[in-house]
Amino acid sequence: AISTVTSKDLEKVRGGSTVSSGLAGKIPGVTFRMADGRPGASANIQIRNMGNPLYVIDGIQQDAGQFNNISPNDIESITVLKDASAAIYGVRAANGVVVVTTKRGKNGTKNTINLDAYTGWQNWSRFPKVVNDSYEWMSGKAEAEMNQFGRTAITMDELEKYKQGTEMGYQSFNWKDYIIKKNAPLSSVNVNMTGGSDKITYYLSFTKLSQNSVLGREFTFGRNNIQSNVEAKVTDRLKVSLQMNGRIENRDQPGVPGTDDYWLPRFAIMRNRPFERPYANDNPEYLNDIKHNETNWAYNNKKLGGYWTEDWRVLQTNINAEYQIPGVKGLTAKGMYSYYIADRVMNGHEYTYQAYTYNPQDDSYAVTGGSTNPWRERGTKKVMRNVYQGQLNYNNTIGKHTFGALFVSEWQEERVQEQWVHSVPATNVLPLLYFTNMDTYNDSDYEEARIGYIGKVNYDYAGKYYFEMSARRDASWKFAPGKRVGYFPAASVGWRVTEEPFIKRLIGDRSVLDDLKIRASHGTLGDDNVGIGA
Repeated sequence: AISTVTSKDLEKVRGGSTVSSGLAGKIPGVTFRMADGRPGASANIQIRNMGNPLYVIDGIQQDAGQFNNISPNDIESITVLKDASAAIYGVRAANGVVVVTTKRGKNGTKNTINLDAYTGWQNWSRFPKVVNDSYEWMSGKAEAEMNQFGRTAITMDELEKYKQGTEMGYQSFNWKDYIIKKNAPLSSVNVNMTGGSDKITYYLSFTKLSQNSVLGREFTFGRNNIQSNVEAKVTDRLKVSLQMNGRIENRDQPGVPGTDDYWLPRFAIMRNRPFERPYANDNPEYLNDIKHNETNWAYNNKKLGGYWTEDWRVLQTNINAEYQIPGVKGLTAKGMYSYYIADRVMNGHEYTYQAYTYNPQDDSYAVTGGSTNPWRERGTKKVMRNVYQGQLNYNNTIGKHTFGALFVSEWQEERVQEQWVHSVPATNVLPLLYFTNMDTYNDSDYEEARIGYIGKVNYDYAGKYYFEMSARRDASWKFAPGKRVGYFPAASVGWRVTEEPFIKRLIGDRSVLDDLKIRASHGTLGDDNVGIGA
Protein backbone atom coordinates (compact mmCIF):
# COMPACT_ATOMS: atom_id res chain seq x y z
CA ALA A 1 0.00 0.00 0.00
CA ILE A 2 1.05 3.56 -0.70
CA SER A 3 -0.20 6.61 1.21
CA THR A 4 0.39 10.28 0.44
CA VAL A 5 -0.12 13.58 2.22
CA THR A 6 0.30 16.89 0.43
CA SER A 7 1.28 20.41 1.41
CA LYS A 8 -2.39 21.28 1.96
CA ASP A 9 -2.62 18.60 4.64
CA LEU A 10 0.55 19.81 6.37
CA GLU A 11 -0.50 23.45 6.37
CA LYS A 12 -3.54 22.63 8.51
CA VAL A 13 -1.50 21.26 11.44
CA ARG A 14 0.87 23.04 13.82
CA GLY A 15 1.92 20.09 15.95
CA GLY A 16 5.42 21.06 17.04
CA SER A 17 8.86 22.04 15.80
CA THR A 18 9.55 19.02 13.57
CA VAL A 19 7.83 17.39 10.60
CA SER A 20 7.02 14.13 12.39
CA SER A 21 5.40 15.89 15.36
CA GLY A 22 2.71 17.28 13.05
CA LEU A 23 1.92 14.13 11.05
CA ALA A 24 0.14 12.05 13.71
CA GLY A 25 -3.19 10.75 12.40
CA LYS A 26 -2.51 11.90 8.84
CA ILE A 27 -1.22 8.65 7.32
CA PRO A 28 -2.98 5.28 7.76
CA GLY A 29 -0.80 2.43 8.97
CA VAL A 30 1.88 4.77 10.33
CA THR A 31 2.38 5.41 14.06
CA PHE A 32 4.02 8.44 15.64
CA ARG A 33 5.27 8.23 19.23
CA MET A 34 6.89 11.12 21.06
CA ALA A 35 8.85 10.24 24.18
CA ASP A 36 8.40 13.77 25.52
CA GLY A 37 7.61 17.31 24.43
CA ARG A 38 11.03 18.89 24.86
CA PRO A 39 11.87 21.75 22.46
CA GLY A 40 12.98 20.37 19.11
CA ALA A 41 11.68 16.87 19.88
CA SER A 42 10.68 14.50 17.08
CA ALA A 43 8.26 11.62 16.97
CA ASN A 44 9.48 8.08 16.39
CA ILE A 45 7.92 6.96 13.10
CA GLN A 46 7.07 3.32 12.46
CA ILE A 47 5.29 1.92 9.43
CA ARG A 48 3.05 -0.94 10.56
CA ASN A 49 5.20 -1.12 13.73
CA MET A 50 8.11 -2.57 11.79
CA GLY A 51 10.91 -0.32 13.04
CA ASN A 52 12.69 2.76 11.75
CA PRO A 53 11.94 3.48 8.07
CA LEU A 54 14.22 4.80 5.35
CA TYR A 55 13.83 8.46 4.38
CA VAL A 56 14.29 9.61 0.79
CA ILE A 57 14.29 13.37 0.20
CA ASP A 58 14.27 14.57 -3.41
CA GLY A 59 15.68 11.23 -4.54
CA ILE A 60 18.49 11.03 -1.94
CA GLN A 61 18.51 8.62 1.02
CA GLN A 62 18.70 10.55 4.29
CA ASP A 63 18.43 10.03 8.05
CA ALA A 64 15.56 10.89 10.40
CA GLY A 65 17.25 14.11 11.53
CA GLN A 66 17.30 15.54 8.01
CA PHE A 67 13.66 14.56 7.49
CA ASN A 68 12.41 16.02 10.76
CA ASN A 69 14.17 19.33 10.38
CA ILE A 70 12.94 20.27 6.92
CA SER A 71 10.64 23.24 7.12
CA PRO A 72 7.07 21.90 6.69
CA ASN A 73 6.36 24.93 4.48
CA ASP A 74 8.85 23.59 1.92
CA ILE A 75 7.30 20.12 1.54
CA GLU A 76 5.15 19.43 -1.52
CA SER A 77 4.24 15.84 -0.61
CA ILE A 78 5.14 12.92 1.64
CA THR A 79 4.57 9.41 0.29
CA VAL A 80 4.87 6.30 2.46
CA LEU A 81 5.70 2.96 0.83
CA LYS A 82 4.43 0.15 3.05
CA ASP A 83 4.60 -2.98 0.90
CA ALA A 84 6.68 -4.53 -1.89
CA SER A 85 6.78 -1.16 -3.66
CA ALA A 86 9.59 -0.30 -1.22
CA ALA A 87 11.78 -3.10 -2.61
CA ILE A 88 13.24 -0.70 -5.16
CA TYR A 89 15.20 0.82 -2.25
CA GLY A 90 16.78 -2.55 -1.53
CA VAL A 91 18.92 -3.21 1.50
CA ARG A 92 17.43 -0.42 3.66
CA ALA A 93 13.73 -0.79 2.83
CA ALA A 94 12.54 -3.58 5.15
CA ASN A 95 10.78 -1.17 7.53
CA GLY A 96 9.15 0.88 4.80
CA VAL A 97 10.17 4.07 3.02
CA VAL A 98 9.14 7.70 3.51
CA VAL A 99 9.57 9.66 0.26
CA VAL A 100 9.61 13.47 0.47
CA THR A 101 9.33 15.88 -2.44
CA THR A 102 10.04 19.56 -1.84
CA LYS A 103 8.25 22.41 -3.58
CA ARG A 104 9.28 23.72 -6.99
CA GLY A 105 8.28 26.53 -9.26
CA LYS A 106 6.00 25.99 -12.26
CA ASN A 107 6.50 27.11 -15.85
CA GLY A 108 4.45 30.05 -17.02
CA THR A 109 3.47 31.32 -13.56
CA LYS A 110 3.86 34.84 -12.23
CA ASN A 111 6.27 35.73 -9.48
CA THR A 112 4.60 35.24 -6.09
CA ILE A 113 5.69 36.07 -2.55
CA ASN A 114 4.02 34.18 0.30
CA LEU A 115 4.19 34.89 4.02
CA ASP A 116 3.10 32.33 6.62
CA ALA A 117 3.45 33.14 10.32
CA TYR A 118 1.96 31.67 13.46
CA THR A 119 2.35 31.76 17.21
CA GLY A 120 1.09 29.15 19.63
CA TRP A 121 1.35 28.16 23.27
CA GLN A 122 2.12 24.71 24.64
CA ASN A 123 1.02 22.99 27.83
CA TRP A 124 1.23 19.49 29.20
CA SER A 125 -1.98 17.61 28.46
CA ARG A 126 -1.44 15.16 31.32
CA PHE A 127 1.02 14.29 34.08
CA PRO A 128 0.74 11.97 37.10
CA LYS A 129 -0.92 13.63 40.05
CA VAL A 130 1.53 13.98 42.93
CA VAL A 131 1.04 14.64 46.65
CA ASN A 132 1.65 18.31 47.40
CA ASP A 133 0.44 18.33 51.02
CA SER A 134 2.96 17.56 53.78
CA TYR A 135 0.32 16.19 56.12
CA GLU A 136 -1.06 13.83 53.47
CA TRP A 137 2.47 12.68 52.57
CA MET A 138 3.53 12.00 56.18
CA SER A 139 0.21 10.34 57.04
CA GLY A 140 0.69 8.00 54.11
CA LYS A 141 4.24 7.23 55.19
CA ALA A 142 3.14 6.49 58.76
CA GLU A 143 0.41 4.17 57.52
CA ALA A 144 2.83 2.39 55.20
CA GLU A 145 5.33 1.83 58.01
CA MET A 146 2.60 0.48 60.28
CA ASN A 147 1.49 -1.95 57.58
CA GLN A 148 5.04 -3.10 56.86
CA PHE A 149 6.76 -3.02 60.26
CA GLY A 150 3.93 -2.73 62.77
CA ARG A 151 5.38 0.51 64.14
CA THR A 152 6.36 4.03 63.04
CA ALA A 153 8.58 6.77 64.44
CA ILE A 154 6.16 9.46 63.28
CA THR A 155 4.20 10.77 66.28
CA MET A 156 0.70 12.20 66.44
CA ASP A 157 2.18 15.54 67.55
CA GLU A 158 4.32 15.67 64.41
CA LEU A 159 1.34 14.82 62.21
CA GLU A 160 -0.61 17.64 63.83
CA LYS A 161 2.19 20.09 63.04
CA TYR A 162 2.19 18.95 59.42
CA LYS A 163 -1.58 19.35 59.37
CA GLN A 164 -1.37 22.92 60.69
CA GLY A 165 1.48 23.71 58.28
CA THR A 166 2.63 26.88 60.03
CA GLU A 167 5.98 25.95 61.61
CA MET A 168 9.20 25.87 59.64
CA GLY A 169 9.92 22.37 58.39
CA TYR A 170 6.25 21.40 58.55
CA GLN A 171 4.91 23.58 55.75
CA SER A 172 3.82 22.36 52.33
CA PHE A 173 5.40 23.26 49.00
CA ASN A 174 3.99 22.54 45.52
CA TRP A 175 6.97 21.47 43.40
CA LYS A 176 4.84 20.90 40.31
CA ASP A 177 3.59 24.48 40.23
CA TYR A 178 7.11 25.72 40.98
CA ILE A 179 8.71 23.82 38.11
CA ILE A 180 6.10 24.00 35.35
CA LYS A 181 5.61 27.30 33.53
CA LYS A 182 2.41 27.17 31.52
CA ASN A 183 1.84 28.54 28.03
CA ALA A 184 5.33 27.97 26.61
CA PRO A 185 5.54 29.85 23.29
CA LEU A 186 6.13 28.29 19.87
CA SER A 187 6.42 30.51 16.79
CA SER A 188 7.35 30.19 13.14
CA VAL A 189 7.70 32.63 10.24
CA ASN A 190 8.14 31.51 6.62
CA VAL A 191 8.72 33.70 3.58
CA ASN A 192 8.90 32.06 0.15
CA MET A 193 9.04 33.22 -3.45
CA THR A 194 8.08 31.18 -6.47
CA GLY A 195 7.51 31.63 -10.17
CA GLY A 196 8.62 30.57 -13.59
CA SER A 197 8.90 31.38 -17.27
CA ASP A 198 9.02 28.94 -20.17
CA LYS A 199 12.76 28.47 -19.52
CA ILE A 200 13.37 28.85 -15.78
CA THR A 201 11.43 27.99 -12.64
CA TYR A 202 12.36 28.76 -9.06
CA TYR A 203 11.29 28.30 -5.44
CA LEU A 204 13.13 30.16 -2.66
CA SER A 205 12.20 29.92 1.02
CA PHE A 206 13.36 31.02 4.46
CA THR A 207 11.87 29.80 7.77
CA LYS A 208 12.64 30.88 11.32
CA LEU A 209 11.28 28.76 14.20
CA SER A 210 11.64 29.14 17.96
CA GLN A 211 10.27 26.96 20.75
CA ASN A 212 10.34 27.17 24.54
CA SER A 213 9.66 24.55 27.18
CA VAL A 214 7.08 24.35 29.93
CA LEU A 215 10.04 23.57 32.18
CA GLY A 216 10.98 27.23 32.43
CA ARG A 217 12.18 29.53 29.69
CA GLU A 218 15.81 28.37 29.79
CA PHE A 219 15.10 25.25 27.72
CA THR A 220 14.95 26.58 24.16
CA PHE A 221 15.17 25.36 20.57
CA GLY A 222 15.69 27.50 17.48
CA ARG A 223 16.05 26.67 13.80
CA ASN A 224 16.59 28.63 10.60
CA ASN A 225 15.90 26.89 7.27
CA ILE A 226 16.65 27.87 3.70
CA GLN A 227 15.36 26.04 0.62
CA SER A 228 16.24 26.80 -2.99
CA ASN A 229 15.01 24.82 -6.01
CA VAL A 230 15.95 26.28 -9.39
CA GLU A 231 15.47 24.56 -12.75
CA ALA A 232 16.53 25.82 -16.18
CA LYS A 233 15.73 24.54 -19.65
CA VAL A 234 19.05 25.06 -21.43
CA THR A 235 17.94 23.64 -24.78
CA ASP A 236 14.87 21.82 -26.07
CA ARG A 237 16.43 18.57 -24.85
CA LEU A 238 18.57 19.55 -21.84
CA LYS A 239 17.38 20.61 -18.38
CA VAL A 240 19.56 21.35 -15.35
CA SER A 241 18.54 22.02 -11.78
CA LEU A 242 20.10 22.99 -8.47
CA GLN A 243 18.51 22.16 -5.12
CA MET A 244 19.84 23.48 -1.83
CA ASN A 245 18.54 22.78 1.65
CA GLY A 246 20.31 24.28 4.64
CA ARG A 247 19.60 24.78 8.30
CA ILE A 248 21.11 26.06 11.53
CA GLU A 249 19.60 24.67 14.70
CA ASN A 250 20.38 25.43 18.32
CA ARG A 251 19.46 23.75 21.59
CA ASP A 252 20.18 25.74 24.73
CA GLN A 253 19.41 24.63 28.27
CA PRO A 254 20.83 24.36 31.80
CA GLY A 255 23.56 21.81 32.40
CA VAL A 256 22.88 19.68 35.45
CA PRO A 257 24.14 16.29 36.71
CA GLY A 258 22.98 13.22 34.84
CA THR A 259 22.74 12.28 31.20
CA ASP A 260 19.41 13.98 30.46
CA ASP A 261 18.94 17.54 31.68
CA TYR A 262 15.32 17.65 30.49
CA TRP A 263 14.29 14.45 32.28
CA LEU A 264 15.62 15.59 35.65
CA PRO A 265 13.05 18.33 36.43
CA ARG A 266 10.21 15.98 35.51
CA PHE A 267 11.70 13.44 37.89
CA ALA A 268 11.96 16.19 40.52
CA ILE A 269 8.17 16.63 40.49
CA MET A 270 7.83 12.96 41.38
CA ARG A 271 10.74 12.71 43.81
CA ASN A 272 10.77 15.94 45.83
CA ARG A 273 8.73 15.76 49.03
CA PRO A 274 6.21 18.51 49.84
CA PHE A 275 7.93 19.53 53.10
CA GLU A 276 11.19 20.19 51.21
CA ARG A 277 11.71 23.74 49.95
CA PRO A 278 14.00 25.16 47.25
CA TYR A 279 15.67 27.82 49.41
CA ALA A 280 16.94 27.66 52.98
CA ASN A 281 14.60 29.74 55.16
CA ASP A 282 12.94 30.74 51.85
CA ASN A 283 15.87 33.07 51.24
CA PRO A 284 16.68 33.05 47.47
CA GLU A 285 20.33 33.85 48.27
CA TYR A 286 20.82 30.37 49.80
CA LEU A 287 20.10 27.13 47.95
CA ASN A 288 18.46 24.68 50.34
CA ASP A 289 20.29 21.41 50.97
CA ILE A 290 17.56 18.81 50.44
CA LYS A 291 20.19 15.99 50.27
CA HIS A 292 19.29 15.19 46.64
CA ASN A 293 20.12 18.60 45.26
CA GLU A 294 20.25 17.53 41.62
CA THR A 295 16.43 17.61 41.67
CA ASN A 296 16.19 20.97 43.45
CA TRP A 297 14.72 23.15 40.73
CA ALA A 298 16.26 26.25 42.31
CA TYR A 299 19.62 24.76 41.27
CA ASN A 300 18.56 23.59 37.80
CA ASN A 301 19.34 26.82 36.00
CA LYS A 302 22.22 28.41 34.11
CA LYS A 303 23.20 30.69 36.99
CA LEU A 304 23.88 27.94 39.54
CA GLY A 305 23.86 24.65 37.63
CA GLY A 306 25.65 25.42 34.37
CA TYR A 307 24.78 25.21 30.70
CA TRP A 308 24.50 22.78 27.80
CA THR A 309 24.29 23.86 24.16
CA GLU A 310 24.21 22.02 20.85
CA ASP A 311 24.53 23.66 17.44
CA TRP A 312 24.02 21.98 14.07
CA ARG A 313 24.90 23.51 10.69
CA VAL A 314 23.70 21.39 7.79
CA LEU A 315 23.79 21.85 4.00
CA GLN A 316 22.38 19.50 1.36
CA THR A 317 23.04 20.27 -2.32
CA ASN A 318 21.73 18.33 -5.34
CA ILE A 319 22.82 19.03 -8.91
CA ASN A 320 20.73 17.40 -11.67
CA ALA A 321 21.00 17.24 -15.45
CA GLU A 322 18.40 15.58 -17.70
CA TYR A 323 18.76 15.02 -21.45
CA GLN A 324 16.16 13.74 -23.91
CA ILE A 325 18.01 11.34 -26.19
CA PRO A 326 17.21 11.99 -29.89
CA GLY A 327 15.98 9.20 -32.10
CA VAL A 328 14.05 7.31 -29.40
CA LYS A 329 10.81 8.90 -28.25
CA GLY A 330 10.44 8.96 -24.45
CA LEU A 331 14.05 8.04 -23.67
CA THR A 332 15.92 10.32 -21.27
CA ALA A 333 19.24 10.19 -19.49
CA LYS A 334 19.69 11.79 -16.09
CA GLY A 335 22.63 12.38 -13.80
CA MET A 336 22.69 13.62 -10.22
CA TYR A 337 25.40 14.57 -7.78
CA SER A 338 24.50 15.21 -4.14
CA TYR A 339 26.74 16.61 -1.43
CA TYR A 340 25.76 16.69 2.24
CA ILE A 341 27.73 18.19 5.10
CA ALA A 342 26.67 18.44 8.74
CA ASP A 343 28.66 20.05 11.52
CA ARG A 344 27.81 19.67 15.22
CA VAL A 345 29.31 21.48 18.20
CA MET A 346 28.24 20.60 21.75
CA ASN A 347 29.37 22.43 24.88
CA GLY A 348 28.50 21.53 28.45
CA HIS A 349 29.60 22.90 31.80
CA GLU A 350 28.29 21.77 35.18
CA TYR A 351 29.33 24.21 37.88
CA THR A 352 30.47 23.67 41.40
CA TYR A 353 27.97 25.02 43.90
CA GLN A 354 27.06 25.19 47.58
CA ALA A 355 23.84 24.20 49.37
CA TYR A 356 22.90 25.47 52.81
CA THR A 357 21.02 24.49 55.94
CA TYR A 358 19.41 27.25 57.99
CA ASN A 359 19.86 27.39 61.78
CA PRO A 360 16.97 29.41 63.29
CA GLN A 361 18.65 29.60 66.72
CA ASP A 362 21.38 31.98 65.56
CA ASP A 363 19.89 32.95 62.17
CA SER A 364 22.87 31.46 60.30
CA TYR A 365 23.36 29.47 57.11
CA ALA A 366 25.82 26.59 57.10
CA VAL A 367 27.22 24.94 53.99
CA THR A 368 26.14 21.30 54.26
CA GLY A 369 26.00 20.18 50.63
CA GLY A 370 26.76 20.98 47.03
CA SER A 371 29.37 19.87 44.53
CA THR A 372 33.11 20.37 44.27
CA ASN A 373 33.43 18.20 41.16
CA PRO A 374 32.95 20.36 38.04
CA TRP A 375 32.25 18.87 34.63
CA ARG A 376 33.29 20.48 31.36
CA GLU A 377 32.79 18.77 28.00
CA ARG A 378 32.90 19.58 24.32
CA GLY A 379 31.86 17.36 21.44
CA THR A 380 32.28 17.94 17.73
CA LYS A 381 31.00 15.90 14.81
CA LYS A 382 31.34 16.30 11.07
CA VAL A 383 29.39 14.22 8.55
CA MET A 384 30.29 14.37 4.84
CA ARG A 385 28.29 12.43 2.28
CA ASN A 386 28.56 12.08 -1.51
CA VAL A 387 25.92 10.44 -3.69
CA TYR A 388 26.23 9.81 -7.42
CA GLN A 389 23.31 8.69 -9.57
CA GLY A 390 23.02 7.87 -13.24
CA GLN A 391 19.80 6.69 -14.85
CA LEU A 392 18.07 5.91 -18.12
CA ASN A 393 14.32 6.33 -18.24
CA TYR A 394 11.91 5.29 -21.00
CA ASN A 395 8.24 6.22 -21.05
CA ASN A 396 6.01 6.09 -24.12
CA THR A 397 2.34 5.71 -24.97
CA ILE A 398 1.09 3.96 -28.08
CA GLY A 399 -2.69 4.08 -28.34
CA LYS A 400 -4.04 2.71 -25.07
CA HIS A 401 -0.73 1.08 -24.19
CA THR A 402 1.81 2.81 -21.95
CA PHE A 403 5.27 1.33 -21.56
CA GLY A 404 7.94 2.32 -19.07
CA ALA A 405 11.42 1.20 -18.14
CA LEU A 406 14.06 2.49 -15.75
CA PHE A 407 17.68 1.70 -15.01
CA VAL A 408 19.57 3.40 -12.17
CA SER A 409 23.09 3.14 -10.87
CA GLU A 410 23.77 4.71 -7.46
CA TRP A 411 26.93 5.14 -5.39
CA GLN A 412 26.94 6.39 -1.81
CA GLU A 413 29.93 7.23 0.35
CA GLU A 414 30.09 8.83 3.78
CA ARG A 415 32.73 9.87 6.27
CA VAL A 416 32.08 10.72 9.93
CA GLN A 417 34.64 12.37 12.20
CA GLU A 418 33.83 12.83 15.88
CA GLN A 419 35.69 14.07 18.95
CA TRP A 420 34.73 14.36 22.64
CA VAL A 421 36.80 16.10 25.30
CA HIS A 422 36.31 16.25 29.07
CA SER A 423 38.14 18.40 31.59
CA VAL A 424 37.94 19.40 35.25
CA PRO A 425 38.11 23.22 35.20
CA ALA A 426 39.47 25.22 38.12
CA THR A 427 36.66 27.78 37.98
CA ASN A 428 33.06 28.16 36.86
CA VAL A 429 33.64 31.36 34.93
CA LEU A 430 36.39 30.25 32.54
CA PRO A 431 34.94 28.08 29.74
CA LEU A 432 38.26 27.25 28.01
CA LEU A 433 39.56 23.68 28.04
CA TYR A 434 43.22 23.39 28.99
CA PHE A 435 45.44 20.39 28.48
CA THR A 436 46.45 20.42 32.15
CA ASN A 437 42.79 20.00 33.22
CA MET A 438 41.87 17.49 30.53
CA ASP A 439 41.39 13.84 31.51
CA THR A 440 39.58 12.37 28.49
CA TYR A 441 39.95 12.76 24.73
CA ASN A 442 38.01 10.43 22.44
CA ASP A 443 38.46 10.53 18.68
CA SER A 444 36.75 8.51 15.94
CA ASP A 445 36.95 8.56 12.16
CA TYR A 446 35.15 6.06 9.96
CA GLU A 447 33.90 5.69 6.41
CA GLU A 448 31.04 3.77 4.86
CA ALA A 449 29.84 3.06 1.33
CA ARG A 450 27.01 1.45 -0.63
CA ILE A 451 26.42 0.76 -4.30
CA GLY A 452 23.18 -0.22 -5.97
CA TYR A 453 21.79 -1.05 -9.42
CA ILE A 454 18.07 -0.82 -10.14
CA GLY A 455 15.98 -2.08 -13.03
CA LYS A 456 12.23 -1.58 -13.45
CA VAL A 457 9.64 -2.14 -16.18
CA ASN A 458 5.96 -1.22 -16.09
CA TYR A 459 2.92 -1.49 -18.35
CA ASP A 460 -0.45 0.24 -18.27
CA TYR A 461 -3.44 -0.47 -20.48
CA ALA A 462 -6.06 2.24 -20.81
CA GLY A 463 -5.58 3.37 -17.24
CA LYS A 464 -7.27 0.16 -16.06
CA TYR A 465 -4.70 -2.62 -15.88
CA TYR A 466 -1.24 -2.20 -14.41
CA PHE A 467 1.83 -4.38 -14.20
CA GLU A 468 5.22 -3.53 -12.71
CA MET A 469 8.33 -5.55 -12.08
CA SER A 470 11.59 -4.37 -10.52
CA ALA A 471 14.86 -5.67 -9.14
CA ARG A 472 17.69 -4.13 -7.18
CA ARG A 473 21.21 -5.31 -6.51
CA ASP A 474 22.76 -3.72 -3.43
CA ALA A 475 26.19 -3.97 -1.87
CA SER A 476 26.69 -2.70 1.69
CA TRP A 477 29.94 -1.89 3.49
CA LYS A 478 28.66 -3.46 6.71
CA PHE A 479 29.32 -7.04 5.64
CA ALA A 480 32.33 -9.18 4.77
CA PRO A 481 33.60 -8.82 1.18
CA GLY A 482 32.13 -12.14 0.10
CA LYS A 483 28.71 -11.41 1.61
CA ARG A 484 28.05 -7.78 0.78
CA VAL A 485 25.67 -8.26 -2.14
CA GLY A 486 21.90 -8.78 -1.93
CA TYR A 487 19.15 -9.02 -4.56
CA PHE A 488 15.70 -7.55 -4.03
CA PRO A 489 13.08 -8.36 -6.70
CA ALA A 490 9.44 -7.19 -6.63
CA ALA A 491 6.33 -7.36 -8.80
CA SER A 492 2.85 -5.85 -8.60
CA VAL A 493 -0.40 -5.88 -10.55
CA GLY A 494 -3.30 -3.47 -10.32
CA TRP A 495 -6.85 -3.17 -11.59
CA ARG A 496 -8.78 0.11 -11.55
CA VAL A 497 -12.22 -1.34 -11.14
CA THR A 498 -14.16 1.90 -11.57
CA GLU A 499 -12.81 2.30 -15.12
CA GLU A 500 -14.70 -0.78 -16.28
CA PRO A 501 -17.88 0.07 -18.28
CA PHE A 502 -20.03 -2.48 -16.42
CA ILE A 503 -18.99 -1.00 -13.06
CA LYS A 504 -19.81 2.52 -14.26
CA ARG A 505 -23.27 1.34 -15.31
CA LEU A 506 -23.72 -0.41 -11.98
CA ILE A 507 -22.78 2.47 -9.68
CA GLY A 508 -24.09 5.34 -11.84
CA ASP A 509 -22.74 8.85 -12.32
CA ARG A 510 -23.40 10.16 -8.82
CA SER A 511 -21.82 7.40 -6.80
CA VAL A 512 -19.41 8.30 -4.00
CA LEU A 513 -17.24 5.45 -5.27
CA ASP A 514 -15.41 7.28 -8.04
CA ASP A 515 -11.97 5.63 -7.95
CA LEU A 516 -11.52 2.03 -6.74
CA LYS A 517 -8.26 0.24 -7.39
CA ILE A 518 -7.29 -3.30 -6.42
CA ARG A 519 -3.56 -3.89 -6.14
CA ALA A 520 -1.41 -6.86 -5.17
CA SER A 521 2.36 -6.94 -4.77
CA HIS A 522 5.12 -9.28 -3.70
CA GLY A 523 8.77 -8.55 -3.14
CA THR A 524 11.93 -9.04 -1.12
CA LEU A 525 13.17 -6.23 1.10
CA GLY A 526 16.48 -5.89 2.93
CA ASP A 527 17.77 -4.49 6.20
CA ASP A 528 21.46 -3.87 6.80
CA ASN A 529 20.93 -2.31 10.23
CA VAL A 530 23.25 -4.62 12.13
CA GLY A 531 24.20 -2.15 14.84
CA ILE A 532 27.08 -0.30 13.18
CA GLY A 533 27.11 2.91 11.18
CA ALA A 534 24.07 4.52 9.62
